[in-house]
Order: sequence, then C-alpha cells, then structure tokens
Amino acid sequence: MHNRGIRPIQPRRRRPNGARLTLACLAVALVTAGCDSGSDSGRVAKIGVVAPLDAGLVQFGRGIRNAVQLAVTESNKRKAVPGWKFEVEAADDSSNAATGEAAAQRLAADPAVIGVVGTYNSGVAAKVAPVLDAAGIVMISPGNTDPALTLGADLTQPVRPWANYFRMVAADNVQGPFLAKYAFDDARARRVAVVSETKPVSRGLADSFRTAYQARTGLVVFNQVVPDGTTDFAQLMRAIAPLRPDLVFFGGEYEVGAQFSKQAGEAGITVPIMGGDGLKDDAYIANAGPASDGDLASTVGAPLASLASAKPFADAYAKGGFAEPPSDFGVYAYDAANVIIAASAKLLEGAEEVTPQIRSQISVSVQATDMAGASGRLAFDRFGDTQTRVLTLYRVANGAWTPAHTETVPA
Repeated sequence: MHNRGIRPIQPRRRRPNGARLTLACLAVALVTAGCDSGSDSGRVAKIGVVAPLDAGLVQFGRGIRNAVQLAVTESNKRKAVPGWKFEVEAADDSSNAATGEAAAQRLAADPAVIGVVGTYNSGVAAKVAPVLDAAGIVMISPGNTDPALTLGADLTQPVRPWANYFRMVAADNVQGPFLAKYAFDDARARRVAVVSETKPVSRGLADSFRTAYQARTGLVVFNQVVPDGTTDFAQLMRAIAPLRPDLVFFGGEYEVGAQFSKQAGEAGITVPIMGGDGLKDDAYIANAGPASDGDLASTVGAPLASLASAKPFADAYAKGGFAEPPSDFGVYAYDAANVIIAASAKLLEGAEEVTPQIRSQISVSVQATDMAGASGRLAFDRFGDTQTRVLTLYRVANGAWTPAHTETVPA
C-alpha cells in the first residue's frame, strides 16, 4: 500500500498553534506508521516464482506457486520483518527454457526481487540460473533433479556452476540408484528395457538407473532414446515385446509417460512401467487409464500425510482456497520461500530498500541455512544440494498412487 491516499488534515477554522502542531504530528504519524503490517511504508520485498503456470507441467507449477503464496501470506501475518511486506511475483515458464529465461530476465530487472523459487524443470533451470546469478539473486528449486545444476557436467570432478543456486530435493544421481535398487531387490526384475526422452534430465535419470541396475547384475535387454514429446510408440513396443522384460523403465514426464504406458498395454506388454518424479502425478493415471495399474514411480520426500512437521502446511494449504493441489513439490516450494524470508530478515530490518548488497548477502545467508521446515531439516552442502535426501516409491493401485517404500539416502 502507499498511504491509502492519506492527506494532511485541513482545519475548518483557525486553531491555536499548539492544536495545529498536534494535528500535523498526527498526520505525519499516520503517513509514516501506516497499517500494522508495515505495508504503508512502501517497503516491499518480492519473492519470484518461475514455474509452468500456463502450459507444460502445470500440475506441478501451479502447486509450487500456491505454496509460495501461502508462505508469503503467513510471513506478512506474523510480521516476519517489521516495516516490510513480502509479495509474490509469479512468472510462467511453460516448461520451456526460452520462456523461463525471459521470465528470469524480467524478475532480475525488478529491484524489489530478493529471491526466486523455481524452476520445476531442470532444462529450464539451466537457462534461468545464470540470469539470476548475474543479478545476484538467490534461486531455490523445489523440483530440479539434474545433477549438473549443482555439480557441473563432469560428476567425477564436481564444480559448482552458480553460487546462487540451491535445490530442496535429491538429484537423479541419487534417484536413479534408488529406483534400480527397488527394481532389482523388491520388484525382482532381472530383465529390463530402458527408454528415455532426449532432454538431459530424462536421459540422465535413465542412464543413472541403467548403470546402477547393471551393477546389481540386472540385464538391460533394450535401451533407446526417443525425441522429446514423442506420442507414437507403436514401433518401439513391437521391438520390446518379444524381449519379454520384467519391467520397462521410462525416463520422461507424465504427459508423454501416460501415452507410453497406454501404448505398452495395447501392445500386450503387461509388466510395470517405472519412472522418476516426473511421472508421479494423478494426470499420468487419468491419461493412461487402466494400463497404468501396477506402474511404479519415485518422487521426492516422504508422503505428506506421514510427516508430523508437514501437517500445519497441509492444513493451511487446504484452507487456503487454492484451485490446485500442492503436488509433491508444494511443501518444498513452501520451505524454499521460508528459507528466503528467514535469510532476508536481518538484512532487510532497518533498510529502506532492497539493494544489490542485500541481494548478494541473502545468497550467503541461504548457504548457512540450518532450520526445521515442513518437509524436515533444511540445510545445504557446499554445492547447494539438500542434505536431507528422502525418496518414496509409489505404485498405481485401484486408480491411485500408493506409497510402497520410503528411504532416507545418506548424504
């Protein structure tokens, strides 16, 4: 707010000097004090969100945006930084790298932006992170899983690409072995077919799974990469079916994955389709139909209902009137926003505006984070990766994702 149009009090008749002074002081007090939230001071700090909101994986993106809004609303209610109001500046990336880069440039140009929660898609993050890094703006992802975002292209000699970039969830170099372990030990799959889309995050997860699965003496009978967005898998299924795999691994997301599962069933391949966090959404089941029964997917964190620490978030989100569910990434977006708010609190207190120095110091403060969040302990290693690496394997049963196994992977 900007003083809500408060004007100096105009006396109707001449008053003694003391009375005029009292009225003048009252007017000044009203203008400078504003309402209790501190918003009338004009001091606003914005938390940006870059996520698929209009197109792409909107089921994930809108839950991320809503969760950040909840964190900001709560922070303003409790007056996290006296004299300051937090606002959300949400920008769509449509799961597209170029769209995300343009969104990041707009946020970077806004001097009130103190941090960004996003992106969901790792490919988008690769374009967004350098823009925000150049502007000194911290970026915390609730969903990116490409290891290269924190470790660089050569995982054997890790080098952190951007000091401003952090992630809340376990990366694919953790998720792939987790899936391979479940496939071999629990699903008892001894022969698998592996298919992935071309984009690095999908291919990277498939490669990580394949390497870990073969290390357990599992046999990969088929391995192929398909163009992103492929919708016709008929020829591929004809090649896989005679090989009689015990399981088919798909590296991709729910939009394409649903078609993959459906067409596998039509080709007579009745073994489970397995994938990563990109598959685990209700839209996968809705679009694949009965063919999805028995399919497997991992996702980040423990089931929300199993976490006592997440109950206040879940209850507040349910009461928030949001049109979309939070998805598995909402709680991490909520925690990411609260990390940014906590990191900015001492830096903003007493300041009149967001400065480049404050922006850069927020990244330093985020690096030192060690606090309790709705998802559990919030802390980062020297590369910006989470120190709390929890994954859950889900199975489709009776038209719903059902948790089958949760594991905390040592850092």
